[in-house]
Order: sequence, then C-alpha cells, then structure tokens
Amino acid sequence: MEKQKYAVYVRVSTDKDEQVSSIENQIDICRNWLERNGYEWDEDCIYKDEGISGTLFLERPAIQLILEKAKKKEINMVVFKSISRLARDMKDSLEIREVFAAYNVRLISIEEGYDSFKAGKNDISFEIWSLFAAQYSRTLSAGVSAALAAKVRRGEHIGKTPYGYDKVDGKLVINETEAAVVQKIYGWYNSGWGFKRITQELNDRGIPAKLNPRWQVTSVQRLIQNCIYCGDFILNQYGTVKVGGRKKQIRNPEEQWLIFKDHHPPIVPRETWEKANSKKHKATRRKITPWNELRGLMKCSVCGCNMVILQGKVRREAKTGERKYFAYVKCSSYRRAGQHGCVNHVPIRYEELRELVVEKLQEKGQTLTMNLKSEIEKLKEEEIRNLQRKIETMSEKKKSLVDLFLEKLITKEEFEQKRNELDRELQYSEEELFILQRTEHVQQNEQNIKEAFEQLENTEQDLYQVFNTLIDEIVIEPDGTVNIKYTFQQPVQV
Repeated sequence: MEKQKYAVYVRVSTDKDEQVSSIENQIDICRNWLERNGYEWDEDCIYKDEGISGTLFLERPAIQLILEKAKKKEINMVVFKSISRLARDMKDSLEIREVFAAYNVRLISIEEGYDSFKAGKNDISFEIWSLFAAQYSRTLSAGVSAALAAKVRRGEHIGKTPYGYDKVDGKLVINETEAAVVQKIYGWYNSGWGFKRITQELNDRGIPAKLNPRWQVTSVQRLIQNCIYCGDFILNQYGTVKVGGRKKQIRNPEEQWLIFKDHHPPIVPRETWEKANSKKHKATRRKITPWNELRGLMKCSVCGCNMVILQGKVRREAKTGERKYFAYVKCSSYRRAGQHGCVNHVPIRYEELRELVVEKLQEKGQTLTMNLKSEIEKLKEEEIRNLQRKIETMSEKKKSLVDLFLEKLITKEEFEQKRNELDRELQYSEEELFILQRTEHVQQNEQNIKEAFEQLENTEQDLYQVFNTLIDEIVIEPDGTVNIKYTFQQPVQV
C-alpha cells in the first residue's frame, strides 16, 4: 500500500439536501479510485467545503488548508471528483494547479480522467476543462435569472415574503392586519415623523415585526423605501462582483433593473409612496453622517452590539458664527429600538473617545517595543491552548453522542444532525489552529503592529487600519467607562 499522504477534496455550493448527499457521492467516487489504485482509505484525509461557491477561492478554508499542507510537503497528491469541484473560476483553477505543481503535488480529477503527472506541464487539457467549468457557472447563472424573470412575469413573488403580505400559491396577497400597520407607517412618515420615532411608536404599541418581536430603525427605513408596497417588483436590482477572490454585492445601474409595474396588489397608493421617496421630501431629513474610524471595534458592554455614531445638534460658535457638528457614541441596539433594545449610555463625544484611544496607544507604543514579540507569542500560545481545549471538548462530545445513540436516548436523525454540527465545528477549529501554529504568524503580526505604531505619529490622518491592527475591541459601559482589549496584550481598563 502507498504511504498515506493524499488529500480528498469535496465541495458543494449549497446546504440543500440533494447537495449534501452529493458530498457522499463525491467521497465514494474518490474512495473507489484510491482503492483501485492501491491506496489505503483514510477518513481523516477528507477535506470539505460545504455551502461554498466554486467561484470563491479565498473563502474556502478546506482548499486553503490543503494548499498549506502542500507547501509543507505533508501531502503529495490531491484527489477530487471533477475540476468543477476544485474551482469554477478559470483563474483560480490555474492558480491552484500552479501552486501544487511548484510543490510537486499530483492532481487527480476522476471525472475528466486528468492526472497531472501523466499530462505534464505543457498539457492544455486542464485549461480546457477549467474553461468549461467557468462557462458552466456563467450559463447556469443566466439560466437561473431567466427562470426567475419568467416566474415574476407570471405574477409569482421571488424572495422573502415582505411585511404586509402573505404568500399564497407563489403570489402575494394582502395581510389585512399587517397592511393597516404599513399604511400607518407611511402616514406617519409623510406627516413629518422620522424613522426613529416611528420605530419607537411601533414598539411602544407592542406591534411585532414579521419575524421579530421588535422593530428596528433599518426595518422601518427599508419598508418605506421598498416599491413593493405600491404594487411594483424589481428584479436584478442587485448583483455580485468578484473582488480579491471574494464576492461582493453591488447595486446594479438602474438601466439593468427589470421593473414589473402593478405586479401585485398595492397596500398604499402610488402617490403616497412617491411622496415618501421624493428627493424633496428626503432632503429635509438628511443628516451628515460622521466618519467613524472606530467602527466595528466599539461594543456595548450590556448587549454586545456595536456602538455607532449619532450626529448631535448643530451648534454655532458665538465669536465666529461657524456651525459645528458634535458626534456622540450610542449603542446601535438602543438606537434601533430604544429602551426595548438596550440601555442609554451616558453621552460620550466621539472626538474625545478617539483622542483617548490614540493617547493610550501612544503610551503603549513607547513601552512595548522591546517586549512586543514575547507579548504576541503569549497571546498566540493562549489562543492555541484555548483551541486545543475546545477541540478536546468537542471530541469528547462526539464520543458521548455515540453512547446516547447506542442507548437509544436520541434518534438516528438527532444523532446525525448533531454529529454533522460537531464535525463542521471541529473542522473550523482545526483549520484555525493550523494557521495559528505557523511560524510566520508571529513574524507577520509583529511587523504589522510595528508599522501601525509608526503611523500613529500622524494623528490627523485616517487611522481606521491602524486601530484595527492594534485593537481587538473597545467595550463601553453605560456609565462611560472604556475598556480596551489590544491585539498584542491582555485587556486593560482606562
């Protein structure tokens, strides 16, 4: 038997049942090929990317892990059912092949009968099959779009059922109870109420949203701006583009939209919707949103939600007459739902918080230079220990799960569902542990942190990237206490 240094790669793009069963099909095909060619089967050599598109290279942890193992010469062969399972983007397919070729790793695509060792470096069959896989993905996408458009033309609704409607035989019908609420929302908004006031009123009256017990500001805003309430439906309003190996949703130009007028029964008259969404009406409400360099880092200590910036009242300087805007930090959950969402923090001005954070970072930068590497290594070691404990705990849970099933305390369906959940969590933790244990991890972190501290010398520039490199999170208490957790040190209170 050959020495076990191979990897079996399998992928499905959705979590639908028919695709999940496809995982087993791919494994069976690969196992059959391996055993027929004299290899001993090993379940631990399977690497799965589940529910991930073949056009997303960087977001596939399993393929990234295989590439790392190839670089470390921990594997010498990768087996997969077909090239479309490896990637559906031609550029990614060729890039993956080049990496494996550089480290003398053999590629086997069973369906196409492709073997990189037999084909040699100049064989074009891999490129041709990769082109077919990429073209298939585009053709499939176009076919799906055409099928969706045909459904909409027949009066069917695509997507989630919006508030105010029910879905009957694929079509939207008015839910009278919810429709009355929609009409009130438009009435309030057109009479001068803002999104926040409407949200507060709905929650005070105990009116539930479609799927949540509480309304949020963003929910009210989307409802008012959605032309579905005047009877129209827009298809192809949003699309996706690939940026740096990842897909990003974008808003398509209006000329690409497919607008279906009077597609379903309206809840509000078209004139009412147009008034709410007219530029003149919106202009009276527009506020300047301050730039937030600490976005995503500030957290509420009570609910864990992000702290965001709210624009305060405009003040005019007595001497110069200059208009000044003051920005304050507020819990996003409280902002969306008021006291129904969270508590109201004491007012903290954003500029003062930023100055405090910069000051504390500069102090750290003066004292940390000599011990930076050891601090990062300590944090890394602690993360590794936590991950190892987590992996051990999940492994024990898997063993206990088998006992529960054998003792008939859980059904077969419950056993398989829980086992699959644990397997996915285990795989993610093991991949994270693998990356942390790489020797270059500390070196790269040390270099990034040193460069970030150097950029702190100019506090007038945009420090968003600097803050994200040096700070893990900033936890803000309701009384205004600020706790900073650094990426290179244990958290301290300031």
